[in-house]
Amino acid sequence: MKEHVWEIAICGTFDVQNYGDLLFPIVAEAELTKRLGAVKLHRFSYHAKSTPEWPYTVTSVAQLPNLAMRLDGVLIGGGFIIRFDKDVAPAYGPPTPEIHHPTGYWLTPALIALQHGIPLIWNAPGMHCNIIPKWAEPLMRLVLQNSRHIRVRDKPSQEALTYFCNDPQIGVVPDTAFGISRMVNPQSSAELKILRELSGLTGPYIIVQAIHCIAPFIRFVQKHPQIFEGLRVLLLPVGPVLGDHEAVIESGFPNAVRLPSWPPPLLLAELISHAEAVVGHSYHLAITALACGVPVFSSANLSEGKYTALLEFETIFPLPRENEDEPQWFLSRLGKSRPSSAALKALAQLDEHWDLIANIIREGKVHTQPMLGRFLQDLPNLLEAGTVQPVASVPDQRQVDQLKRDLFLAHSQITALYSSRSFRITAPLRHIVRRLSTYKTRELDD
Repeated sequence: MKEHVWEIAICGTFDVQNYGDLLFPIVAEAELTKRLGAVKLHRFSYHAKSTPEWPYTVTSVAQLPNLAMRLDGVLIGGGFIIRFDKDVAPAYGPPTPEIHHPTGYWLTPALIALQHGIPLIWNAPGMHCNIIPKWAEPLMRLVLQNSRHIRVRDKPSQEALTYFCNDPQIGVVPDTAFGISRMVNPQSSAELKILRELSGLTGPYIIVQAIHCIAPFIRFVQKHPQIFEGLRVLLLPVGPVLGDHEAVIESGFPNAVRLPSWPPPLLLAELISHAEAVVGHSYHLAITALACGVPVFSSANLSEGKYTALLEFETIFPLPRENEDEPQWFLSRLGKSRPSSAALKALAQLDEHWDLIANIIREGKVHTQPMLGRFLQDLPNLLEAGTVQPVASVPDQRQVDQLKRDLFLAHSQITALYSSRSFRITAPLRHIVRRLSTYKTRELDD
C-alpha cells in the first residue's frame, strides 16, 4: 500500500535573506516528518523561490487559493509576523496589488484555511510591541476563535491576542527555532570544514553580528584589544535583508574574518553552534547559540517584547561596557558548553507542541465554513460602519492639522522674536520690570 503523504502549508516570510525566518520551515518539516511520516511541506510567502538559488522551494501566496483544497493543515509562523505595519523589510511587498500588505502572508492564509475547513494552527508566531488596528479586530476574532491550536512565543503576544478569544486557548511556547539544535552536526560537517578553510577561519572563533547597534562592544574591544589573543573574530550578517553587512562594523575589527558568501541556514546554524560566543542583537542568533550551549552577548533589552522569553537563560549577557567591565568579565564567560537546563526545557515544551499539531492534522478537516458564512453575512455591516466612521472624523482630523499648523506658526514667531535685535536690547529693561513686580508682590503679601 502506498504511504499517505500529508500536505501541510506553512506561511511566513521565507522569501527573504533573514536567518530566523529561513529556519521555521526546516524545523517544521523535520518535526512533522518525525511524527507523521511522509510530509509534503508547502512554504508560502509573497514571492516564489526555488533551489539551488534558495535553500528550498517557496510558493507564492498568490497560488494558495488554487492549492488550498489539497491541504491537511495550515501553520502560521513562526517569527514576528502578526503585524500590520508596512515596514517589514526594505522594498518588501506582495506580488500583486490585490494582496494586502502585510496581512497577505499570515492573516489571509488563515482565512483561506477556514474557508476550506483546514485545521488552522498558530506555530509560535509573535507580535513584538505592535498594535492591532480597529478594522482588523473582527478578522482577528474570527481566525483566532476558529483555530485548532494557538501558541505564541512570548507573554506580550499572548496578552495582546487574549482580547480576541479565551485566555486558556492561547498558550506560550518557546520559539520553534530552538529545535535547530537537533539538526546541526555536533562534530564539524564536511561543508563547515570547507567553509572555514575558504574563509581562513582557523582555531576557536567568536561570531560578531554585522550590525550597527553593537557599537559599545566595539569600543570595549578597542580599549582591550588583548581579549582576542588566540581567538578569531567572524563578522556575520544574520539578516542581510534588514541591513546586516560586514562593512557596517569592519573598521572596528581590522583583522576579522569574512565569509565568501552568505551560507544556507543549516550551515549558518552549525557555524553558530561551534563558536566560543556570539555577539549581536538578533533574536535567532541568540536562540541558536543558547540551544547549542554557546554564550550570548546581546544588545537587546530582555525586559521588552519577544526578548522577555530569554530572561531565564543564564548564559545570555549584556554587551560589555567600555568603562565599567574588565576584560576578565568577558573572557570568563567565553566557551561552548552543554545546553543549559532552560534550553532542554524549551525542547521538551516544543515536543509537546509538535505532538499536538501532529494529532490535530491526523484528525482531519474541521467544520469552520458555517462560522465563516456567518461572518460574511455580517461583513456588509462592518464595511458600512467602516466607511461612515472616517467621514464623521474628517472635521476632527482637519482641526488637528490646523492646530498643528497654528502651533508651528506660533513657534516660528516666538523663535523670531527671541532672535530679534529689539528683544535683546530691551532685555535689561524687562529684567528691571520683573524685579519691581516681585518686590511689589512681596509688599502686598506682607
